[in-house]
Amino acid sequence: MHSVVRRFRSVIVEGRFIPVLTSICVIGMRAAMFYWGNRAQASFIDDSHLWRYFEHLFDDPFTSFFVSTLSVFLIASIIATMNGRFNLIRSRSNLPFVVPLFLLSLHPCFLVMNGNYIAIVFVLLAFFPLLRSYQKSSSYLYSFRAGVLIAAASLFQIYALMLIPLWWKGERTMRGPQFRSLLSSLFGVSLIYLSVFSLYFLFDDIPGFVQPFLAFALFSLPGIPAFSVSEWVAVIITGLFFVSNMIFSINTYSRDKVLTISFMQFVVFLTVFMLLLQIVYWSRNIFFLTLVVPLISYLNAYFYTRTVSKSAIYMAYFIIVVMTCFYLSHFSFFADFLVKQYHVFRC
Repeated sequence: MHSVVRRFRSVIVEGRFIPVLTSICVIGMRAAMFYWGNRAQASFIDDSHLWRYFEHLFDDPFTSFFVSTLSVFLIASIIATMNGRFNLIRSRSNLPFVVPLFLLSLHPCFLVMNGNYIAIVFVLLAFFPLLRSYQKSSSYLYSFRAGVLIAAASLFQIYALMLIPLWWKGERTMRGPQFRSLLSSLFGVSLIYLSVFSLYFLFDDIPGFVQPFLAFALFSLPGIPAFSVSEWVAVIITGLFFVSNMIFSINTYSRDKVLTISFMQFVVFLTVFMLLLQIVYWSRNIFFLTLVVPLISYLNAYFYTRTVSKSAIYMAYFIIVVMTCFYLSHFSFFADFLVKQYHVFRC
């Protein structure tokens, strides 16, 4: 093993104090962006049954920032717990906790508390019964729990319902098709929505129950945005980051144990479809993109935990520098510096 790889593993991947240091760094990054960064962002329409009743609790910017930060740490903790409980990466690694923390702190939109965070927490929790059902002959109870959790996620972000048909791919990957399990998951979803419908019916607000479902028909393919050169560079680099992580992780996990292979195949499948759905519903919400970040974080964590390639480690350092520049671009002083350098280069 090359010394660069060995040092990367001992210091970053398996370093004892890396989670604490990263947590402090992330809190500092988020606080700096909150107080001094450019926090202007697009507003999205709320399409949910429950979040509209909680949204006013986060009208204060600091409260929204504080709770969103807690949500990011909760998401990273769930991913790390899931990895440790099912031993998906067969070596000690800090990356399943560190990477999502870092990636979910690079843009101002992640500083605002919204229903997407709550929905993502429920979706990640749905992975636990899915993984427990691996090679189980009677898995209908696990499918029921996953259906309930995804339905609960959709109460805070209605687009989470689109995971129901996609989730069946994960069910098939874990243990093959089981019709009874499919019925159990659908029963779990219907049980949640029957309860919600009963409340709306009790308060004589049937149109309010139907209204979130209309969001599925309000899709529109986005036109080509009028980005600047630096923004287009950031978009291209982000796209390459997503694609490269999927390709590199596929080449790595193809030699791992069956449970890990099945899980990673499902994560790649979800990532691709989430990105496609985000394009379709770009003007409505960024739920799919926000969900992709934790998923791609795990692919990234897996690859850089298992890789023994010196060039891959150098690429990791390069990605950290690029992502740091992307983070700094949301500060006026750094953005002005980049503009000046661009004009100097053109001249």
